[in-house]
Amino acid sequence: MKNSLGLTKRQISQAKFGERGICVNGKRQRISYIGQPGDLLTVSLEERLKDTGKVVPKQGDLEILYEDQDILAVNKPAGIPCHPGRGHYQDSLGNLAAGLFEKRGEPCPVRIIGRLDKDTSGVVLLAKNQAAGARLGEQKGRGVFQKEYLGMVQGHLKKTVGRIREPIGKIPGEKLKMQIDRNGKSTDTEYRILDFLEDNTVMAWKIFTGRTHQIRVHMAWLGYPLLGDSLYGDGENPYFSGLALHCRKAVFCQPFTGEKIEVLAPARHWREALRMGKFLDPEGNLTGSRQEL
Repeated sequence: MKNSLGLTKRQISQAKFGERGICVNGKRQRISYIGQPGDLLTVSLEERLKDTGKVVPKQGDLEILYEDQDILAVNKPAGIPCHPGRGHYQDSLGNLAAGLFEKRGEPCPVRIIGRLDKDTSGVVLLAKNQAAGARLGEQKGRGVFQKEYLGMVQGHLKKTVGRIREPIGKIPGEKLKMQIDRNGKSTDTEYRILDFLEDNTVMAWKIFTGRTHQIRVHMAWLGYPLLGDSLYGDGENPYFSGLALHCRKAVFCQPFTGEKIEVLAPARHWREALRMGKFLDPEGNLTGSRQEL
């Protein structure tokens, strides 16, 4: 179990004392059991309720995009942070997730994998147990966990496709703002133009690293800041209020089965605001060949 499932000694120890901790073909077994071809091994990773005490549960609506025994994927609205913090101690995505788990009677701690900025909407993953969280974290480090974004920038780019690998680091004395820094962390951003709207460009990005403000910093560095970005641009957005950035897809592997999973988050508010029928369907998904972007 330690090698094949990536469980820690502590997790195995906790599971073996649980009522349904370690089962083979539906029957409880000792850890000394020698598996046979075709056996179905089930390990129950119980979480302690005290782990959820750091996040105040809040009842509210969450759009669930995908769920299994280890992972919950939701469509985060723009305007709410992923984690509780100053001014948002009880209305973050973490609070809503804790409220959902409490309502279900599930003792799951809130473990957000690949968080989004407060003003960015789209796919966010939550691991339901420590082992799943650790494995998803490893996938991020190896580039297996990838995310794709939809957004709009000021101006018209000349290159229809491109890749940016400029390292990003903190600005001394700044709490939030990042910058291109030769001594910063490595990055990898791939972009493609979808369409032109008046003086702006609609774009899609794939990111293979998860640095803070990665897309926002890279586009501002190129001279095309995102619409609605008051930190790296002028904050103007003629189409709707807020930052024009949406995480439309997350691709990863199920932590224990290895199955490739693709989760899509419709950008319905984009279609309502822009009526971009050329590449968005009524649900706000990319249409036709655009799905490959």
